[in-house]
Amino acid sequence: MNHALPLLIAVFALLAGAAPARAQNFDPFAGTEASSTTVAASTPSLGIPLSQDAGPWVIGEALFEGLRSVSEYALRDRIRARRGTLFTPSDVQADLGEITKIPAVVGAKAELFAIADQPVPERYASIAISTMMVRILYRVEEKSLLLPGLTQPSTGQAEPGADKKLTLPPVAVSGVVMTPTAYRGLDQFNRPGLGLDINTAYYIGRLYGKNSLSANNQTNYLDRLGVVFLSADGKIQIQSEGDWRPAMAVGGRGTFTARDSPQPTVVTVQVSNDSTRILSDAYWVMSKKIFGVRSSLGYALGNNGERVALLTEFLTDQALSFAGHPNQHATSKSTLFGSLMWLPHPNYPLAVEFMKPNGMALNPILLNFKVGYFLKLNFDLSYLRFRGGWDLLGQFQFRYTQYPRKGPRPKK
Repeated sequence: MNHALPLLIAVFALLAGAAPARAQNFDPFAGTEASSTTVAASTPSLGIPLSQDAGPWVIGEALFEGLRSVSEYALRDRIRARRGTLFTPSDVQADLGEITKIPAVVGAKAELFAIADQPVPERYASIAISTMMVRILYRVEEKSLLLPGLTQPSTGQAEPGADKKLTLPPVAVSGVVMTPTAYRGLDQFNRPGLGLDINTAYYIGRLYGKNSLSANNQTNYLDRLGVVFLSADGKIQIQSEGDWRPAMAVGGRGTFTARDSPQPTVVTVQVSNDSTRILSDAYWVMSKKIFGVRSSLGYALGNNGERVALLTEFLTDQALSFAGHPNQHATSKSTLFGSLMWLPHPNYPLAVEFMKPNGMALNPILLNFKVGYFLKLNFDLSYLRFRGGWDLLGQFQFRYTQYPRKGPRPKK
Protein backbone atom coordinates (compact mmCIF):
# COMPACT_ATOMS: atom_id res chain seq x y z
CA MET A 1 0.00 0.00 0.00
CA ASN A 2 2.90 2.32 0.83
CA HIS A 3 4.35 1.79 -2.67
CA ALA A 4 0.95 2.23 -4.47
CA LEU A 5 0.41 5.85 -3.41
CA PRO A 6 3.59 7.26 -5.02
CA LEU A 7 2.81 5.29 -8.16
CA LEU A 8 -0.70 6.82 -8.45
CA ILE A 9 0.69 10.33 -7.95
CA ALA A 10 3.20 9.74 -10.74
CA VAL A 11 0.46 8.52 -13.13
CA PHE A 12 -1.73 11.61 -12.52
CA ALA A 13 1.25 13.90 -13.03
CA LEU A 14 2.04 12.21 -16.33
CA LEU A 15 -1.58 12.59 -17.57
CA ALA A 16 -1.64 16.26 -16.59
CA GLY A 17 1.57 16.90 -18.47
CA ALA A 18 0.26 15.16 -21.58
CA ALA A 19 -2.96 17.29 -21.71
CA PRO A 20 -3.17 19.78 -24.67
CA ALA A 21 -1.87 23.24 -23.91
CA ARG A 22 -5.16 24.80 -25.01
CA ALA A 23 -7.14 22.71 -22.55
CA GLN A 24 -4.84 23.84 -19.76
CA ASN A 25 -4.89 27.51 -20.62
CA PHE A 26 -8.44 28.17 -21.85
CA ASP A 27 -10.78 25.75 -20.05
CA PRO A 28 -13.38 28.09 -18.45
CA PHE A 29 -13.56 25.87 -15.41
CA ALA A 30 -9.79 26.21 -14.74
CA GLY A 31 -9.89 29.74 -13.34
CA THR A 32 -6.52 30.73 -14.87
CA GLU A 33 -5.68 34.15 -16.24
CA ALA A 34 -6.39 33.21 -19.87
CA SER A 35 -9.73 31.55 -19.10
CA SER A 36 -13.10 33.32 -19.11
CA THR A 37 -13.89 34.66 -15.65
CA THR A 38 -16.74 32.75 -14.06
CA VAL A 39 -18.92 33.49 -11.04
CA ALA A 40 -21.69 31.62 -9.30
CA ALA A 41 -24.55 31.40 -11.78
CA SER A 42 -27.53 33.51 -10.66
CA THR A 43 -29.66 31.83 -13.32
CA PRO A 44 -28.54 28.20 -13.57
CA SER A 45 -30.87 27.47 -16.48
CA LEU A 46 -28.95 29.94 -18.69
CA GLY A 47 -25.53 28.39 -18.07
CA ILE A 48 -22.21 29.48 -16.58
CA PRO A 49 -21.70 33.30 -16.67
CA LEU A 50 -18.72 34.46 -18.73
CA SER A 51 -16.82 37.73 -18.82
CA GLN A 52 -17.22 39.95 -21.89
CA ASP A 53 -13.63 41.24 -21.68
CA ALA A 54 -12.10 38.32 -23.62
CA GLY A 55 -13.05 36.53 -26.79
CA PRO A 56 -13.85 35.29 -29.30
CA TRP A 57 -16.72 32.89 -28.55
CA VAL A 58 -18.96 30.73 -30.69
CA ILE A 59 -22.66 31.66 -30.39
CA GLY A 60 -25.00 28.81 -29.51
CA GLU A 61 -28.18 30.83 -28.88
CA ALA A 62 -29.39 34.46 -28.67
CA LEU A 63 -32.20 35.39 -26.27
CA PHE A 64 -34.06 38.59 -25.32
CA GLU A 65 -35.58 39.77 -22.04
CA GLY A 66 -37.79 42.75 -21.17
CA LEU A 67 -39.74 43.02 -24.42
CA ARG A 68 -43.22 44.56 -24.13
CA SER A 69 -44.07 46.47 -27.30
CA VAL A 70 -40.96 45.81 -29.43
CA SER A 71 -41.17 42.74 -31.65
CA GLU A 72 -38.55 40.03 -31.12
CA TYR A 73 -38.50 39.44 -34.86
CA ALA A 74 -37.52 43.07 -35.45
CA LEU A 75 -34.64 42.73 -33.00
CA ARG A 76 -33.35 39.49 -34.52
CA ASP A 77 -33.16 41.20 -37.90
CA ARG A 78 -30.86 43.85 -36.41
CA ILE A 79 -28.38 41.73 -34.47
CA ARG A 80 -25.51 39.66 -35.89
CA ALA A 81 -25.58 36.95 -33.22
CA ARG A 82 -26.56 33.67 -34.88
CA ARG A 83 -25.88 30.08 -33.93
CA GLY A 84 -22.42 29.03 -35.09
CA THR A 85 -21.17 32.63 -35.49
CA LEU A 86 -17.70 33.51 -34.16
CA PHE A 87 -18.29 36.52 -31.87
CA THR A 88 -15.98 39.11 -30.31
CA PRO A 89 -16.56 41.82 -27.66
CA SER A 90 -16.81 44.43 -30.44
CA ASP A 91 -19.59 42.37 -32.07
CA VAL A 92 -21.50 42.42 -28.78
CA GLN A 93 -21.23 46.22 -28.59
CA ALA A 94 -22.30 46.54 -32.23
CA ASP A 95 -25.43 44.48 -31.52
CA LEU A 96 -26.26 46.64 -28.50
CA GLY A 97 -25.88 49.74 -30.65
CA GLU A 98 -28.30 48.38 -33.24
CA ILE A 99 -30.87 47.51 -30.55
CA THR A 100 -30.77 50.99 -28.99
CA LYS A 101 -31.44 52.58 -32.39
CA ILE A 102 -35.06 51.40 -32.11
CA PRO A 103 -37.15 54.42 -30.93
CA ALA A 104 -39.00 52.46 -28.23
CA VAL A 105 -35.74 51.23 -26.62
CA VAL A 106 -33.90 53.40 -24.09
CA GLY A 107 -31.15 50.96 -23.11
CA ALA A 108 -29.76 47.46 -23.53
CA LYS A 109 -27.04 45.26 -22.08
CA ALA A 110 -25.72 41.80 -22.84
CA GLU A 111 -24.74 38.81 -20.73
CA LEU A 112 -22.85 35.68 -21.82
CA PHE A 113 -23.32 32.15 -20.51
CA ALA A 114 -21.41 28.96 -21.39
CA ILE A 115 -23.66 26.09 -22.52
CA ALA A 116 -22.20 23.04 -20.81
CA ASP A 117 -23.66 20.42 -23.16
CA GLN A 118 -22.73 22.18 -26.44
CA PRO A 119 -19.01 21.95 -27.31
CA VAL A 120 -17.40 24.32 -29.80
CA PRO A 121 -17.24 23.00 -33.40
CA GLU A 122 -13.87 21.54 -34.37
CA ARG A 123 -13.12 24.26 -36.91
CA TYR A 124 -13.19 26.86 -34.08
CA ALA A 125 -11.53 24.68 -31.44
CA SER A 126 -8.18 26.44 -31.72
CA ILE A 127 -9.69 29.96 -31.96
CA ALA A 128 -12.51 30.27 -29.45
CA ILE A 129 -11.57 31.14 -25.89
CA SER A 130 -14.18 28.79 -24.44
CA THR A 131 -14.44 25.08 -25.09
CA MET A 132 -18.23 25.45 -24.99
CA MET A 133 -20.62 27.46 -27.14
CA VAL A 134 -22.17 30.48 -25.45
CA ARG A 135 -25.67 31.80 -24.92
CA ILE A 136 -25.97 35.58 -25.28
CA LEU A 137 -28.84 37.29 -23.43
CA TYR A 138 -29.82 40.82 -24.42
CA ARG A 139 -31.69 42.64 -21.63
CA VAL A 140 -33.77 45.38 -23.27
CA GLU A 141 -35.21 48.42 -21.48
CA GLU A 142 -38.16 50.06 -23.26
CA LYS A 143 -39.74 53.46 -22.82
CA SER A 144 -42.49 53.72 -20.23
CA LEU A 145 -45.92 54.08 -21.88
CA LEU A 146 -47.71 56.70 -19.82
CA LEU A 147 -51.20 58.14 -20.10
CA PRO A 148 -51.88 61.90 -19.85
CA GLY A 149 -51.76 63.42 -16.37
CA LEU A 150 -49.22 60.96 -14.94
CA THR A 151 -45.65 61.67 -13.85
CA GLN A 152 -42.72 59.92 -15.49
CA PRO A 153 -41.25 57.57 -12.85
CA SER A 154 -37.73 58.31 -11.66
CA THR A 155 -34.96 56.25 -13.23
CA GLY A 156 -32.83 56.52 -10.11
CA GLN A 157 -32.59 53.84 -7.46
CA ALA A 158 -35.62 53.97 -5.22
CA GLU A 159 -34.99 54.34 -1.52
CA PRO A 160 -35.91 51.34 0.66
CA GLY A 161 -39.56 51.49 1.60
CA ALA A 162 -40.36 54.29 -0.83
CA ASP A 163 -43.67 53.99 -2.66
CA LYS A 164 -43.39 53.36 -6.38
CA LYS A 165 -44.93 56.02 -8.59
CA LEU A 166 -48.01 55.03 -10.51
CA THR A 167 -47.20 54.59 -14.19
CA LEU A 168 -50.65 53.54 -15.39
CA PRO A 169 -54.13 54.72 -14.36
CA PRO A 170 -56.47 52.54 -12.28
CA VAL A 171 -59.38 53.29 -14.62
CA ALA A 172 -60.26 51.18 -17.66
CA VAL A 173 -59.06 52.63 -20.97
CA SER A 174 -60.41 49.73 -23.06
CA GLY A 175 -63.67 51.56 -23.75
CA VAL A 176 -65.64 54.71 -23.00
CA VAL A 177 -69.40 54.22 -22.43
CA MET A 178 -70.84 52.21 -25.33
CA THR A 179 -67.88 52.16 -27.73
CA PRO A 180 -64.54 50.32 -27.49
CA THR A 181 -60.98 51.55 -27.96
CA ALA A 182 -58.01 49.66 -29.38
CA TYR A 183 -56.49 49.40 -25.89
CA ARG A 184 -56.85 46.45 -23.55
CA GLY A 185 -57.13 46.18 -19.78
CA LEU A 186 -55.14 47.78 -17.00
CA ASP A 187 -51.30 47.75 -17.20
CA GLN A 188 -51.29 45.94 -20.57
CA PHE A 189 -53.42 48.47 -22.44
CA ASN A 190 -50.83 48.95 -25.19
CA ARG A 191 -49.53 45.39 -25.48
CA PRO A 192 -50.90 43.17 -28.29
CA GLY A 193 -53.04 40.33 -27.01
CA LEU A 194 -56.54 39.35 -25.94
CA GLY A 195 -58.93 41.40 -23.84
CA LEU A 196 -62.41 40.86 -22.39
CA ASP A 197 -64.61 43.55 -20.81
CA ILE A 198 -68.03 43.39 -19.17
CA ASN A 199 -69.87 46.69 -19.55
CA THR A 200 -73.17 47.91 -18.11
CA ALA A 201 -74.85 51.19 -19.10
CA TYR A 202 -78.15 52.24 -17.51
CA TYR A 203 -80.09 55.16 -19.01
CA ILE A 204 -82.29 56.37 -16.21
CA GLY A 205 -84.30 59.00 -18.06
CA ARG A 206 -84.66 62.07 -20.22
CA LEU A 207 -83.73 65.28 -18.45
CA TYR A 208 -84.90 67.65 -21.18
CA GLY A 209 -85.77 67.51 -24.86
CA LYS A 210 -87.67 69.03 -27.76
CA ASN A 211 -89.22 67.49 -30.86
CA SER A 212 -91.38 68.42 -33.82
CA LEU A 213 -93.05 65.00 -34.19
CA SER A 214 -95.68 65.76 -31.58
CA ALA A 215 -98.21 68.55 -31.72
CA ASN A 216 -96.91 72.11 -31.47
CA ASN A 217 -93.24 71.21 -31.11
CA GLN A 218 -93.61 69.55 -27.76
CA THR A 219 -91.08 70.00 -24.94
CA ASN A 220 -90.32 66.98 -22.77
CA TYR A 221 -88.46 66.80 -19.48
CA LEU A 222 -87.90 64.36 -16.60
CA ASP A 223 -89.29 61.34 -18.47
CA ARG A 224 -88.48 57.90 -17.08
CA LEU A 225 -86.58 55.57 -19.46
CA GLY A 226 -85.13 52.70 -17.45
CA VAL A 227 -83.08 51.13 -20.29
CA VAL A 228 -80.13 48.90 -19.43
CA PHE A 229 -77.44 47.54 -21.77
CA LEU A 230 -75.33 44.61 -20.56
CA SER A 231 -72.45 43.89 -22.98
CA ALA A 232 -69.55 41.47 -23.30
CA ASP A 233 -66.73 42.93 -25.42
CA GLY A 234 -63.95 40.60 -26.59
CA LYS A 235 -61.05 41.99 -28.62
CA ILE A 236 -57.53 41.26 -29.77
CA GLN A 237 -55.05 44.10 -30.09
CA ILE A 238 -53.13 43.40 -33.29
CA GLN A 239 -50.82 46.44 -33.22
CA SER A 240 -49.43 48.48 -30.33
CA GLU A 241 -49.24 52.26 -30.34
CA GLY A 242 -45.89 53.81 -31.27
CA ASP A 243 -44.55 57.31 -31.76
CA TRP A 244 -46.40 57.57 -35.07
CA ARG A 245 -48.46 54.42 -35.56
CA PRO A 246 -51.85 53.99 -33.84
CA ALA A 247 -52.90 51.01 -31.79
CA MET A 248 -55.30 48.74 -33.68
CA ALA A 249 -57.73 46.05 -32.53
CA VAL A 250 -60.52 43.86 -33.84
CA GLY A 251 -63.29 42.41 -31.73
CA GLY A 252 -66.90 41.47 -31.26
CA ARG A 253 -69.67 42.39 -28.83
CA GLY A 254 -72.86 40.84 -27.62
CA THR A 255 -75.44 43.03 -25.86
CA PHE A 256 -78.48 42.13 -23.79
CA THR A 257 -81.00 45.00 -23.60
CA ALA A 258 -83.83 45.36 -21.11
CA ARG A 259 -86.09 48.07 -19.73
CA ASP A 260 -87.88 48.47 -16.41
CA SER A 261 -90.45 51.06 -17.49
CA PRO A 262 -92.73 51.49 -20.53
CA GLN A 263 -92.05 53.95 -23.30
CA PRO A 264 -93.84 57.33 -23.07
CA THR A 265 -96.69 57.96 -25.49
CA VAL A 266 -96.40 59.81 -28.79
CA VAL A 267 -99.32 62.26 -29.03
CA THR A 268 -102.17 59.85 -28.22
CA VAL A 269 -100.50 56.68 -29.48
CA GLN A 270 -99.25 54.22 -26.87
CA VAL A 271 -95.76 53.07 -27.82
CA SER A 272 -94.93 49.39 -27.56
CA ASN A 273 -91.42 47.94 -27.63
CA ASP A 274 -89.86 44.61 -26.76
CA SER A 275 -88.73 44.64 -23.14
CA THR A 276 -85.64 42.55 -23.95
CA ARG A 277 -83.45 42.09 -27.03
CA ILE A 278 -80.13 40.50 -27.99
CA LEU A 279 -77.85 42.59 -30.23
CA SER A 280 -74.36 41.94 -31.58
CA ASP A 281 -71.65 43.25 -33.90
CA ALA A 282 -68.04 42.83 -34.99
CA TYR A 283 -65.79 45.88 -35.09
CA TRP A 284 -62.43 47.33 -36.08
CA VAL A 285 -60.95 50.28 -34.14
CA MET A 286 -57.72 52.26 -33.97
CA SER A 287 -56.54 54.54 -31.14
CA LYS A 288 -53.78 57.16 -30.87
CA LYS A 289 -52.71 59.73 -28.30
CA ILE A 290 -52.75 63.19 -29.89
CA PHE A 291 -51.69 66.20 -27.78
CA GLY A 292 -52.42 64.33 -24.57
CA VAL A 293 -55.84 63.05 -25.63
CA ARG A 294 -56.56 59.41 -26.49
CA SER A 295 -58.58 59.41 -29.71
CA SER A 296 -60.30 56.39 -31.24
CA LEU A 297 -62.14 55.76 -34.50
CA GLY A 298 -63.86 52.56 -35.56
CA TYR A 299 -66.49 50.83 -37.64
CA ALA A 300 -68.85 48.03 -36.58
CA LEU A 301 -70.92 45.56 -38.61
CA GLY A 302 -74.06 44.31 -36.89
CA ASN A 303 -77.23 45.56 -35.25
CA ASN A 304 -75.66 46.87 -32.01
CA GLY A 305 -76.24 50.38 -33.30
CA GLU A 306 -79.97 49.86 -32.78
CA ARG A 307 -79.38 50.60 -29.08
CA VAL A 308 -79.76 54.25 -30.05
CA ALA A 309 -83.38 53.67 -31.09
CA LEU A 310 -84.23 52.27 -27.64
CA LEU A 311 -83.43 55.59 -25.93
CA THR A 312 -86.36 57.59 -27.30
CA GLU A 313 -89.97 56.90 -28.17
CA PHE A 314 -89.58 59.05 -31.30
CA LEU A 315 -87.60 56.32 -33.09
CA THR A 316 -90.20 53.60 -32.56
CA ASP A 317 -92.37 52.15 -35.32
CA GLN A 318 -95.40 54.16 -34.15
CA ALA A 319 -93.51 57.47 -34.07
CA LEU A 320 -91.96 56.97 -37.51
CA SER A 321 -95.40 57.09 -39.09
CA PHE A 322 -95.73 60.69 -37.83
CA ALA A 323 -92.38 61.58 -39.37
CA GLY A 324 -93.35 60.37 -42.83
CA HIS A 325 -91.81 56.90 -42.55
CA PRO A 326 -94.81 54.56 -42.34
CA ASN A 327 -94.11 50.83 -42.10
CA GLN A 328 -90.43 51.52 -41.47
CA HIS A 329 -88.29 50.33 -38.55
CA ALA A 330 -85.36 51.98 -36.78
CA THR A 331 -82.82 49.39 -37.87
CA SER A 332 -79.14 49.55 -38.80
CA LYS A 333 -76.58 47.04 -39.99
CA SER A 334 -73.43 49.10 -39.41
CA THR A 335 -72.23 51.85 -37.08
CA LEU A 336 -69.52 54.49 -37.28
CA PHE A 337 -68.13 55.40 -33.85
CA GLY A 338 -65.32 57.40 -32.26
CA SER A 339 -64.19 58.83 -28.95
CA LEU A 340 -61.84 61.26 -27.19
CA MET A 341 -60.49 60.50 -23.70
CA TRP A 342 -58.42 62.65 -21.36
CA LEU A 343 -57.26 61.83 -17.83
CA PRO A 344 -56.77 65.01 -15.77
CA HIS A 345 -56.77 62.64 -12.77
CA PRO A 346 -56.03 58.90 -12.94
CA ASN A 347 -59.34 58.04 -11.25
CA TYR A 348 -61.61 60.37 -13.22
CA PRO A 349 -61.42 60.34 -17.03
CA LEU A 350 -63.09 62.99 -19.13
CA ALA A 351 -64.38 61.58 -22.40
CA VAL A 352 -66.88 61.98 -25.20
CA GLU A 353 -67.94 59.36 -27.74
CA PHE A 354 -70.27 59.34 -30.73
CA MET A 355 -72.31 56.62 -32.39
CA LYS A 356 -73.75 57.04 -35.88
CA PRO A 357 -75.99 54.12 -36.96
CA ASN A 358 -75.98 54.00 -40.75
CA GLY A 359 -79.24 53.82 -42.68
CA MET A 360 -81.52 54.38 -39.66
CA ALA A 361 -84.67 56.45 -40.12
CA LEU A 362 -84.48 60.08 -38.90
CA ASN A 363 -80.65 59.89 -39.08
CA PRO A 364 -79.92 59.82 -35.31
CA ILE A 365 -76.53 60.37 -33.68
CA LEU A 366 -75.75 59.71 -30.00
CA LEU A 367 -73.09 61.54 -27.96
CA ASN A 368 -72.12 60.10 -24.56
CA PHE A 369 -70.18 62.31 -22.14
CA LYS A 370 -68.14 61.09 -19.18
CA VAL A 371 -68.23 64.05 -16.81
CA GLY A 372 -67.94 62.33 -13.44
CA TYR A 373 -64.69 64.25 -12.82
CA PHE A 374 -66.75 67.42 -12.35
CA LEU A 375 -69.76 65.83 -10.64
CA LYS A 376 -67.72 63.58 -8.32
CA LEU A 377 -70.33 60.93 -9.08
CA ASN A 378 -70.75 57.99 -11.41
CA PHE A 379 -73.42 59.93 -13.29
CA ASP A 380 -72.94 61.02 -16.90
CA LEU A 381 -74.89 62.81 -19.61
CA SER A 382 -75.87 61.86 -23.16
CA TYR A 383 -77.15 63.91 -26.08
CA LEU A 384 -79.34 62.22 -28.70
CA ARG A 385 -80.00 64.15 -31.89
CA PHE A 386 -82.39 63.05 -34.64
CA ARG A 387 -84.24 64.72 -37.49
CA GLY A 388 -87.05 66.64 -35.82
CA GLY A 389 -85.83 66.70 -32.23
CA TRP A 390 -83.22 66.08 -29.54
CA ASP A 391 -83.00 64.69 -26.00
CA LEU A 392 -80.64 65.22 -23.05
CA LEU A 393 -80.35 61.95 -21.12
CA GLY A 394 -78.86 60.88 -17.81
CA GLN A 395 -77.03 57.57 -17.44
CA PHE A 396 -74.82 55.46 -15.19
CA GLN A 397 -72.04 53.24 -16.54
CA PHE A 398 -69.77 50.55 -15.11
CA ARG A 399 -66.96 48.76 -16.97
CA TYR A 400 -65.21 45.67 -15.58
CA THR A 401 -62.07 44.22 -17.17
CA GLN A 402 -62.27 40.45 -16.96
CA TYR A 403 -59.02 39.85 -18.86
CA PRO A 404 -56.22 40.78 -18.55
CA ARG A 405 -56.93 41.38 -14.87
CA LYS A 406 -53.42 42.50 -13.94
CA GLY A 407 -50.29 43.70 -15.65
CA PRO A 408 -46.88 42.09 -16.14
CA ARG A 409 -44.81 41.42 -13.05
CA PRO A 410 -42.61 44.41 -12.16
CA LYS A 411 -38.84 44.05 -12.53
CA LYS A 412 -36.98 43.40 -9.31
